[in-house]
Amino acid sequence: MISINFIVCLYFDFDFLPKSRFIDNKDLKTIRLLNILFSIASFLMDIVFITQKDGLIHGLITDKKEQDSTIKDLVKTNTELMKHQMLINHLSEENIEELLSLAENNSPVFFERFQEFFPHFIPDILKINANLIHSELYFCALMKLDFDTKKIARCTNNSIRAVESKKYRIRKKLNISSEININSFLIKI
Repeated sequence: MISINFIVCLYFDFDFLPKSRFIDNKDLKTIRLLNILFSIASFLMDIVFITQKDGLIHGLITDKKEQDSTIKDLVKTNTELMKHQMLINHLSEENIEELLSLAENNSPVFFERFQEFFPHFIPDILKINANLIHSELYFCALMKLDFDTKKIARCTNNSIRAVESKKYRIRKKLNISSEININSFLIKI
């Protein structure tokens, strides 16, 4: 619009418009010049604003890339820490693979084997809240192995929504705030 206004003011005399008796030709030239200057000033201000917005968008994109990179690093570190903790609990790689396989196949033996490898986990959870039922303890065991919601849903033949609801109830029963990742909380136990 500014460019069109500038071109129109620059190249047309507007002789076809009715003239006011209060404005003479000199005043018309002044008004035309002021209109051109206003167009140029508006154009320059738009360039400044666009440049500022471009800088902000570039900064936000850079921040998002850094955050994504940090999240990936944290997930990788979390996985390594979980494996390290399992090894500390005298689990061999074969035992870890067996446990993960049993969990992924929804084997009834999984929970018993889990308790063999993590004998203090279930009692420690029950110290926090003794009212946890078996299915909630089973979900806690899966989260201790760092299974995400989709993987738990796949392993337990539940919908993602059902798993999210169960995780929410467990979070409430264990008094875990919403800022804390429930898997990280359970891995530390």
